[in-house]
Amino acid sequence: MAKSMAGSAPAAPTRSAKPFNSYLLNKCIVGYGIINGIINAVIFYLMHLSEPELLFSEADIFHDFALTGVLLGILLFVIVVPLTRMDLRKGVFSGPNVANLGGAASLVPASYAPALLVATVAATVSLMGVGAFACVLLPLPLTVTGLMLLKGLVCACAGAAAGYITICYVVRSGKSEA
Repeated sequence: MAKSMAGSAPAAPTRSAKPFNSYLLNKCIVGYGIINGIINAVIFYLMHLSEPELLFSEADIFHDFALTGVLLGILLFVIVVPLTRMDLRKGVFSGPNVANLGGAASLVPASYAPALLVATVAATVSLMGVGAFACVLLPLPLTVTGLMLLKGLVCACAGAAAGYITICYVVRSGKSEA
């Protein structure tokens, strides 16, 4: 005797929502940090693949990092907001009580444009600050490979900072609709 398959699909296993801090750390460190750093390093390398003898001075590095920070902050925010809202709506993580956010998260604006600006400034300042510190420690000028490695590391830091602000914005704005 054959069973009817109509309407009797097996239920998908339900996973409990990740705690907010676990979700935040995973997304910021791995997704918006490490993966973002790798992507930026590869893009930089491909842009300069035909110029292997090119050397980068401190001014070149700051110029590149300033432009990268602005683009990274804007693009990451615009891409991550709908993804985080979708995760919140699907119950991937449990949103914290907004009143309990505390720390830097409590300073993130709950409005889109101001939060976008804060994420962009955070990415740019992170890139410029870590880049300036690295320029003090590293022998300059840097080769394409040297700057590619530095850019990957610094973009990982900036991506994590911008990702943190973006996720906090979604939680503070209280909107889980895409």
